[in-house]
Amino acid sequence: MKESQIQAAVISHWKAFGLPNTLVAAVPNAGAFRQPGLKRGLFDLVVMGGDYLQGRTGWLELKTAKGILGPHQIEFKELCIANGIPYAVAIGRDEPITVLELWKVVRPSPNLLTARAA
Repeated sequence: MKESQIQAAVISHWKAFGLPNTLVAAVPNAGAFRQPGLKRGLFDLVVMGGDYLQGRTGWLELKTAKGILGPHQIEFKELCIANGIPYAVAIGRDEPITVLELWKVVRPSPNLLTARAA
């Protein structure tokens, strides 16, 4: 699965299961580095709302199984840490959805509820 496919699946999941007053939006940074205002290394998704974030904005970087953070993404991660900004680096299709569930931006998936009940 390509990173763009993961991103589409995560956005689609939020549209279907997102809680009120939340936002998950893509940062159109790929191939657009010469546009004013865009910064190399920004994570793929900006996330707002949810109990965990408590009025803050979170950032979510999506990776394939073989993906690693590049130097600019590491700088952005360190900036998040220095400023107490929530962030996550998630691999594959399921990990980012789990992050959104933990951040209470989406309703828990039925599979997670079944696993908890067992």
